[in-house]
Amino acid sequence: MSWRDERDMDRNDWLGLIGEAVRDPRRNGQRIAGWPMAGSTLAEALVLVSALAILGVHVVLLLGGGIPGLAEFPAPFVLLAVQVAVMLLLAGAMVVAGRIFGGAGDFGGALRIMIWLQALMVLMQAAQLLALLVLPPLAGLLSLVSLGAVGWIASGLVAGLHGFRSLGLTFLGILASMLVLGLVLSLLLAPFVGVQP
Repeated sequence: MSWRDERDMDRNDWLGLIGEAVRDPRRNGQRIAGWPMAGSTLAEALVLVSALAILGVHVVLLLGGGIPGLAEFPAPFVLLAVQVAVMLLLAGAMVVAGRIFGGAGDFGGALRIMIWLQALMVLMQAAQLLALLVLPPLAGLLSLVSLGAVGWIASGLVAGLHGFRSLGLTFLGILASMLVLGLVLSLLLAPFVGVQP
């Protein structure tokens, strides 16, 4: 599959990319990391997948019986800003952690990977939502399958970005990096947790 401008891609091109993400996520990561996408288009894609992710979570929760304390949730635009910030942070962490292990990825490629991974997760959310509406018992099984698929695809995409050969070691590296990032964030946010105005 050869790259074309994203505006010229048709449904078959997108389906091919999605299929490749499942069959050969490392190769898919190489393609996505080098996607010739303008900066403005990249920013629009980041905002779009972030908004779709938040919308998907709200719809699933509402269909599952409502959202406790919905009135206390932050405004949608605040949630959107947080989602965008988290994706930017994860893209930066992906670069730093990859470089520590000898990877060659850059921030632009990592951000493309994050956007693509989030887009795939939105599609999985949509499939779970459909299963919840049509055949509720299937939704739980689909959630487990989706979790495994995300781990497989994420490992391959990161391996493709940095030029790593082993998906297993890449997956362990992702887990270790997430643990370290979580620890650092918890230490940074600890002074603000539980503080009453």
